Amino acid sequence: MLVDKDKTKVAFDNMQNRAIKGTLPWKQYDVVLDVPQDATGVFFGILLSGSGEVWMSDVSLEVVANDVPVTSEAPVTPTLPTHPTNLKFTE
Repeated sequence: MLVDKDKTKVAFDNMQNRAIKGTLPWKQYDVVLDVPQDATGVFFGILLSGSGEVWMSDVSLEVVANDVPVTSEAPVTPTLPTHPTNLKFTE
């Protein structure tokens, strides 16, 4: 889920720190983000990495109390390699 204010990302949670992997029974998953009053966009979806299927059912957007903790972590600055890697696209 992504929250924008104009062209600025103000909140983001792609569940990377709690990725869903493998074949699992139906389960509820929650994403909680702070959405400012002046937000201009709220976006959600699914990303499938690799082969397989992803299904969603009974999706809802709800307002929760301020004491409900957000699920996103502080942004992490990626570590870039010091030299080109995987130039033959085998990985």
